[in-house]
Parts: sequence; C-alpha cells; structure tokens
Amino acid sequence: MKTAILGSVLLLAIPLAAPAAESDLYGTWKLVSLNSKLMDSGQMDQPRGKAPTGYVSFTPDGRMTGIIVNEKRPKPESAAKMTDQQRIELFKTMNAYAGTYKLEGNKLTYRYDATHNEIPVQRALVREIKIEGRKLTMVNEPATGVADGKQRQTSTVWEKVQAPAKK
Repeated sequence: MKTAILGSVLLLAIPLAAPAAESDLYGTWKLVSLNSKLMDSGQMDQPRGKAPTGYVSFTPDGRMTGIIVNEKRPKPESAAKMTDQQRIELFKTMNAYAGTYKLEGNKLTYRYDATHNEIPVQRALVREIKIEGRKLTMVNEPATGVADGKQRQTSTVWEKVQAPAKK
C-alpha cells in the first residue's frame, strides 16, 4: 500500500509536457543554441559553431520564416569588392527558409515554399517542441544536414524576442 501511494505521489510530481498552444508560437524567436547528433556515429557537434545567429517567426495565418547563420562568416569589405569565393562561403554558412507550419500537440511541421538551396528532398519536416515561458526547444526528426549532407538530428533552443517599445 505504501509503495502504491509513494508511486502515485512521485508520478504526480513529475511534470508532463503539455501540448503547446499555437498562439504561444506567434512572434519572433532568437536562436540561443544549435546542437546536432550525427545519426551514423551518435557524435554530437555544433555544425554552425558555438554561437550561431538566427531568427524564426510564426504568424497567426500559419506562415513562418527563418534564417540561421554560422558563428564565423566571411566579412567582405563591400558588395562591390566581394569575391566569388566570399559569396560561396557566405552561402555555405547559412540557411534560410519560408513556408507554412502546422502544430499538432507537440509536433510542429514545416512545409517549405522557399529555401536557400532549393533542394527538393524533404519539403516538409517535423519537429518535437516544448515551450517553457519564453524558451522554445525544437528537436528535429533526423534529416540530411544542409551544411554537409550527413544524416543529423538537430536540436535548437530559441528565446522569444520582446516587442519593440512603442513610441
């Protein structure tokens, strides 16, 4: 009897992940971290560096846009003096996308209308999400990494951006 009561108390003490409300997504989120697991070896890495920059925005009409750039990128002197190699490196150190999203419980599905590389494979990707206050964690289903073509499972953490003060 004591075991059953103790088990019940422990079960109630464990926080369960409640499904996110779609309205909780609305707005702009800034990237805090991006980690990745290589599926063939289980090795963890940070394919965009320790401090990549990125934003993702969700609108009430079901649209989303996002961009993530590597921590270290070329810094061309000017657009007029930019070399083709710098253009290639700038392209290789970012990903950008736009499309629609659908939230079902804690499953967030992106359907891409446009991406930085236009590779037609996997035009829809599923993420498991968790929202805690102003923090959004996404764990992507395994997919081909845009930076290296390897199968990866990426985890990102985002922080909600405060709306600018009205003047």
